[in-house]
Amino acid sequence: MKKIMILFFTIGLLASCGDDEKESLSQEFDELMVQNDSLQAVHSEFESTHQTIQQNHQELLEQLDTLQVSDSTFFDQMAQNEVIIKKHEGILAGHEELMDGHQDLKNNFGNLSSSEMKAQISKMKEVHSTMMEEHSNMRNEHEEMMNKHDEIRKNIIDSNREDI
Repeated sequence: MKKIMILFFTIGLLASCGDDEKESLSQEFDELMVQNDSLQAVHSEFESTHQTIQQNHQELLEQLDTLQVSDSTFFDQMAQNEVIIKKHEGILAGHEELMDGHQDLKNNFGNLSSSEMKAQISKMKEVHSTMMEEHSNMRNEHEEMMNKHDEIRKNIIDSNREDI
C-alpha cells in the first residue's frame, strides 16, 4: 500500500512539475507575443516610410524623364534605389507572414508539450532577432535612399540654374 501511495505521490509531483514548466513557458510565450506586437507597430511604420520613399522615387524618376539630364550617374543611383525598394518589399511581406504565423501559434500553444513549447519559443526568438536586425538595416537604407534622392534633386536644380 505504501508503494502505491509513493507511486501516486511521485506521479502527482511530476505532473505538477510539468504544469509549472508549461506555465513558465506560456508566460515566456506571452512576453514574446508582446514583443511581436511591438514588432508589428514598427513594421507598420516601415510600411508607411516605404510607401513614402517609393512615391518620392517615382516622382523623381518622372522628373528625370522630363528633363534633359546630362549626368547618367543619376539614373544609376535611381536604379540602385529601385533594387533596394524591391528588396524591402520582399522583406516587409516576409515579416508580415511571420507575424501572422506567430498569431496562429498562439491559438494552439497551450496544447503543446513542454519540448514543443521550448522549440517554438526558441524559433520565435530567432525570428524576432532577425526581424529587428532587418529593421535596422532597412532604416539605414531608407536614410541612404532619401539622401540620394535629395542629392539628385539638388543637382538637378543646380544644373537647371546653370542652363539659364
